[in-house]
Amino acid sequence: MNKKNEIHLDVYKNRSELHYDGAHVVFMEGKTNDAAIKRYATLKNTLDNGFLEKLFNDNLEYDFSKVSDNTKRLLVNLVDGITSETGRALVGLTFLQLTIKTIVPKQSIRLHKGSTRKGSFSWVDGVPMRVLDNTYNTPFLREKGLLNINKDGVMMTRSLAENYPYSQLFKAEMRGPFAEWINIVDALEDGSMIPEPALHFLLSILINRSNRFETLADNTCELLDKVPSFTLKSSESFLSTFFNTTHYSARAFEVVIHGLMQAMCKLGYTDLDLVPLSQMRSANKKHGNVGDIELKDGKVIVESWDAKFGKPYLYEELSELRDKLESNAGVQVAGFVVDSNLMLKPEVIERQNDFSALTNVEILLFNFNDWLKYQTEDLSPVQKNLLATEWVRAVVETFARRRYDVAPLDEPCENWLQDLNRLLSALVK
Repeated sequence: MNKKNEIHLDVYKNRSELHYDGAHVVFMEGKTNDAAIKRYATLKNTLDNGFLEKLFNDNLEYDFSKVSDNTKRLLVNLVDGITSETGRALVGLTFLQLTIKTIVPKQSIRLHKGSTRKGSFSWVDGVPMRVLDNTYNTPFLREKGLLNINKDGVMMTRSLAENYPYSQLFKAEMRGPFAEWINIVDALEDGSMIPEPALHFLLSILINRSNRFETLADNTCELLDKVPSFTLKSSESFLSTFFNTTHYSARAFEVVIHGLMQAMCKLGYTDLDLVPLSQMRSANKKHGNVGDIELKDGKVIVESWDAKFGKPYLYEELSELRDKLESNAGVQVAGFVVDSNLMLKPEVIERQNDFSALTNVEILLFNFNDWLKYQTEDLSPVQKNLLATEWVRAVVETFARRRYDVAPLDEPCENWLQDLNRLLSALVK
């Protein structure tokens, strides 16, 4: 490697200069300037006005298709790097840095110290991350049970407080997922990681991996074994009650439908392969999906269903389906499942028939009850009873994040799981 192009940090009496990937960034030392003071004021004001609480409350319905695959990989690897001994401070610091970048994108998250006091080390463009962490970040993470960290904050890890900018060359002795953390810092600074979606995704990971969630998941899965066996009719009633009364019913409805196909595949009632559940709002041409639930024969999608909660009129949806079918020539059956009675107006039926003839695909429109009959009409009574219990188990274990290979939910699942727990507990009693 040309030494001139090699990543390096030049340290001078009043500044540091970072050189990497052709970039040259100067970090001046000294009292914070007016611009940094204004950014810090914006941070404090936004956090004082409940930014983190709103973030937590809005996270359930966040569009996680906005999160890039690379961002997911980096953040999952970061959290996976937590052990009983190390890693929590770096994850907590990442949460703070993502928060800072979301609120004030122009603030450098390499500069973790900023002060107007004489004699205190400070960067001219820095902000006091330790104060932000002690006041907002750590209390929030601890109160919500998201991260078991020292109440005095993540910056109590002395190596994070060294007077050098956070970069690949940060030489303080670090324990835990340093590579993942600093790659996230670099990605946020070079603009390849968008902070707000990344912050939502990290929050979702922490919610779904908290001790509280794991206890709830264990308890809910254990309840399944205490409930009298389901019939197909009782499982349909149980799951209908669930998706009609829970938070974010549209996603719950989608998981219930996908859960039936999980059960069908597990019991060998179909010789097709189920495609893993897609992220909410991703069933479109951009992502290459035909529907929310897809079954393959080899590599070819042959059956597809779109779950439509609260959308009984499907005129426009049929046009979107026709466009998707143009890119998926192998599809034989495609349709929609709605939670209530369909609005089968003449123009909808005409479009359904026209597009079936045009695409040579059997296009079907069902309400939830009729779709269940369609999927199970060839099963014996014994097979239906086996399916009923396995269906409920598939839904519960999906929301308990026990089926991440076939049903990877990035959204926080706690509210859904609490509602399932409540409904199952009523059956046990």
